[in-house]
Amino acid sequence: MKKLLLATAFGLFATTSAFAQLGAAASNAAEAAEHKVEQKQAESEAKKSGPVGKAVNNTKAQYHKAQSKRHTTKAKAAVKKSVS
Repeated sequence: MKKLLLATAFGLFATTSAFAQLGAAASNAAEAAEHKVEQKQAESEAKKSGPVGKAVNNTKAQYHKAQSKRHTTKAKAAVKKSVS
């Protein structure tokens, strides 16, 4: 009886942990998508701007590109962790 109870508790914990990891993955994927949109907006603004505006918007685009890549990596890691 104790083994069954322990196995059930462990199963519930593992399931809850997997759902939490999937939630984290979804959150990071949403953040990555948001940064990608902001990157594209900054690149578009850079094309329309003067020299100073280009520098500023290109810097913004690089920042958002890096953040998007970081969140994508974190989302992939969370999915791997929830599957294993």
